[in-house]
Amino acid sequence: MDAVPRPTGGSLHLTPQPGAARHALLRLVTVMLDRTDERGVLWEAMVAIAATGPFTAEAAYTVHDGLARRCPPRQVAAPVIARPGSPVLRWPAADPSRGTPADVAAADVAAADRLDRRIDALDGHSRHLDEPGVPWARAIALRYRDHCLGYLVVRSLTMPSAEESALTDLLAQQTGIALARLTGYRAQPARVESEGMAGTGELPESGNVRGAADGPPTPALTATVSALASRLAVQDALSRAAVSGGGEQGILHALHDHTGFTALTEDRFGNTRARAGPRRGESRTVPGSRPYPQPGARRRTALMDGALRRPGTVRDRDRLIVPIQMAGDLLGVVALVDPDRRATETDTAALEQAALVLAPQLAHEYRLAELEPRLRSALVDRLISGGTTDDVFTQAAALGHDLHRPHRVAALEWPGTAATAVVGEAVVRVAGRLRREVLVGSRGATTVALVTDEDRRDPGSELHRALSDELGTGAGTIGVGGRCDVFTDLPHSYDEAVRALTIRRRSQDPYGSTGFEELGLCRMMGAGDGQREADRFVREWLGRLLDYDARHHTELVTTLSRYLESGGSYDTTSRTLLVHRSTVRYRLQRIGEITGHDLSDVGTRLNLHVATRIRNVLDVPH
Repeated sequence: MDAVPRPTGGSLHLTPQPGAARHALLRLVTVMLDRTDERGVLWEAMVAIAATGPFTAEAAYTVHDGLARRCPPRQVAAPVIARPGSPVLRWPAADPSRGTPADVAAADVAAADRLDRRIDALDGHSRHLDEPGVPWARAIALRYRDHCLGYLVVRSLTMPSAEESALTDLLAQQTGIALARLTGYRAQPARVESEGMAGTGELPESGNVRGAADGPPTPALTATVSALASRLAVQDALSRAAVSGGGEQGILHALHDHTGFTALTEDRFGNTRARAGPRRGESRTVPGSRPYPQPGARRRTALMDGALRRPGTVRDRDRLIVPIQMAGDLLGVVALVDPDRRATETDTAALEQAALVLAPQLAHEYRLAELEPRLRSALVDRLISGGTTDDVFTQAAALGHDLHRPHRVAALEWPGTAATAVVGEAVVRVAGRLRREVLVGSRGATTVALVTDEDRRDPGSELHRALSDELGTGAGTIGVGGRCDVFTDLPHSYDEAVRALTIRRRSQDPYGSTGFEELGLCRMMGAGDGQREADRFVREWLGRLLDYDARHHTELVTTLSRYLESGGSYDTTSRTLLVHRSTVRYRLQRIGEITGHDLSDVGTRLNLHVATRIRNVLDVPH
């Protein structure tokens, strides 16, 4: 058997090599056949963890009768035999600035004493250790079921990745199992006693806590090693599935293949994300079957709270579940459907390993889900602001959007909706149903959508109808800008969309969709100085008439508008208003008296016609 480098004292630094972590993990099994001591298992665990990433394995402890005891290093190093893919030891260089060797030794003893007190004060669970100048330090609990059998103290000068953190958790789990087998833990806790431990605070130099003589492995130990080897095979299959590109579905298929049970994942709210294997009570090929029934909200909350407090597998009626966590955040659960309660300890171990492998996958997906809308919004903001370069094509392509096609900009406001993000998500959903591709962002309270326009149809009306159904209210407004054949025209289309939106919102019918091309004369208005000038122009020519109508509940402004729209025809105006021709004549006479305008003057008629047109589009303040 190949020798593995062993430290003579102090921290263990390793340069991670490909395959080193798996090799060290396998040695956690073989060490049980070679020795009968806890210390050997702990040092194997330190070698394995140091090989998984940028870690320094600082110290190891065992827990006996509630007391944590530091595991002393071996005094003589075993010979080092180099092998391809094995971890390479890298010892820290001496630091002259720390003083004389005596000073260094005294400081190390004091630091070790402080660490011993901190570990002894822990509650049996892994905890982060806040240390000055150390970005990441953790005491990793080595647990078996409800018992803490020891700790590994691990430090890193950089923040480990999600995958590295998940692998350290897996190694800690396997180490806890190995310690449990050595110390005699089964379903019930067993007290560990040894003459060499009394009052020493450390393990005896021999490290033998069972009192068993060296010799051939017992049948029970052989069965244990076989079970651990099976677990490693499952872990290998799950790891391969994770890196093969199959993602969450591939991991579930591997779990189903090794356990024979239907495997599924759910999000934190209980919605099924993916599954592998036949549905409960049905063949796996039956389409359209109903999903597995979900517990009520209160019961699920209580179930998740209990599962998070008690590590390991939890039974939920016909299922076995394990929470999927990353950095203390609940990402979801992975479950095996086991209505007949046939699952073995090997199956539950596979389920727990699947949860560890799935954690970085789900965490990555959630981060992408949070990041992608921000990236899309930032790209939209660049495009409508102008000054962009051709690199936007690459950015858009990375988000799955083709900027080479014609687009229109749509500006949307739904005042009854809580946030623009809600409107933006709804736009994406309905655009997919309408077979239109969109990029969605926002400016303040306005949602901005870049909509493909290859069919040269104004998308506003169908988008408004679909969004009204999606959001449950039609009390929203959409302004649509002109068509852009090149992306450099998008800022102009955005300005047009905002102008159309503003004019529609100020109109007598504020809800619906208006395209900039529909505005006609009102294209010159809509925002800023143009809007204010329009208001002043209407007040100048129609102000007295609007005030008269408001006081006397008459419709003289409407009569004037219909008369001018008809080209000055009494007959057409009377038919439109459903009044007698003489009534039209009388009303026009009163309009002249009230406003002081001569309706026979061509210039006056033109200004009044423009004012009534603007008034019909805008809800001009009286």
